Amino acid sequence: MEDNFNIHLGKKLRLRRLSLGLTQTKVAQAINVTFQQIQKYEKGTNGVSSNRLIQLAQFLKVQVIYFLRIIKILKI
Repeated sequence: MEDNFNIHLGKKLRLRRLSLGLTQTKVAQAINVTFQQIQKYEKGTNGVSSNRLIQLAQFLKVQVIYFLRIIKILKI
C-alpha cells in the first residue's frame, strides 16, 4: 500500500509541476534537493517526508490535501 501511495503522490506532483510549466530542477532548487530526488518522488521510488510535502505544497501553491486526494480515472 505504501508503494501505491508513493506512486499516487508522485503522479500528483508531476501533474502540478507540469501544469505550472516548471522543470524538475526549479522545484528541486526551491526545496533544496537535487533534481534526481524530484525524479524519484515523481516515480514513487522514494517517499516524501511530511516536511518535504509541506515545502512542495507551498512552492507549488496548493494545499497539502491536493497530494492526498485519490486520482480517479474514468474509463469509458
